[in-house]
Amino acid sequence: MAGAAASTEAPSRRALRLALGLMLTFVLAQLIAWPLSSLAPAFATVLLVEAGPQSVRQALGILATVLAALVGGFFVAYFLLPYPAIMALAAALLLFRFYVFAVRIGAPALALIGMLIGCVLMPVLVLLLPEVAVIAGSGVFAGFMVAILVAWTMFLLIPAPGLAPSAGQATLSFAEAASTAVQLTIVVLPLLVAFLVFGWTDILILIYGVLFSVQMSSVASGKAGMKGILANLLFAGVGMLLVYELLVVVPNLMFMAIVILTACLVYGSRIFAPSPTADIWLSGLFGFLLLSGGALLAEDVVAPVKLLDRVVQLALATAYIVFAYRVIDLVRHLYSRRSMASVRPETT
Repeated sequence: MAGAAASTEAPSRRALRLALGLMLTFVLAQLIAWPLSSLAPAFATVLLVEAGPQSVRQALGILATVLAALVGGFFVAYFLLPYPAIMALAAALLLFRFYVFAVRIGAPALALIGMLIGCVLMPVLVLLLPEVAVIAGSGVFAGFMVAILVAWTMFLLIPAPGLAPSAGQATLSFAEAASTAVQLTIVVLPLLVAFLVFGWTDILILIYGVLFSVQMSSVASGKAGMKGILANLLFAGVGMLLVYELLVVVPNLMFMAIVILTACLVYGSRIFAPSPTADIWLSGLFGFLLLSGGALLAEDVVAPVKLLDRVVQLALATAYIVFAYRVIDLVRHLYSRRSMASVRPETT
């Protein structure tokens, strides 16, 4: 998501576009309240931090990738329903193949997120109930459509001067794409297996894990992971707590929109500022949106216990992804040392 810092446009202008777009997405999610509508603002963030809008071709590519992953994940799980272990392996293979294909053609980050959600969410929901999987998959796909439409609207209302549509990710060789795909599969697969084996149904942890695994895949390190935990527990948690306290006093949709707009302006001003903490604020914004989207209703505010549950879910997902990448870093380091030792010439 390098687009957050890849523009000469005024940071205040980019922050305003981001905040207005997220407020609009949030209000639509609250008003229409389709299944898993709370994810739409997070999807919109990925597009609104870019330096320019997605082209029609890129947008259609995102939707096609998401739909293929959702349908593929559903049918793989449906036909392998009596064999959860084989289902998990098949889902991992599907995830790997989708990821390699998407990365090699330079698919945008949002397409990769949709692909991962489809491959890991569908098996869990099919195991729970196939009808639920269809409803949830439709809701996820609707969230991507709304995010794309809102992003286009915001770039139309607040154009990015002199910028062509973003070009997406750079095309990688098969070996480079496969290496990244293996790493991401290794990170996500244990989480999927745990849900299938233990029958867990709290899919928000799974979705949080997917979002953060993509966010960290390009900066997989212990230091980056600790920053991620700090952002999601501190920046996201404190922001959500302040919004919650305000909406307890005035549980009204119009006031909620104003509060969300103000909060996103604060996050956006930090994200687009030339500062080394920009990535931390972006991670905090993701956490804030995931918490607030699921915890607030159009005409009411949920109980503090539910809000605390969502904070714990966010923390667990972030902690797992950080731990997984730390293990990968450690294994890579040990393998590198062993390889260097094996080729070191013997001294006489």
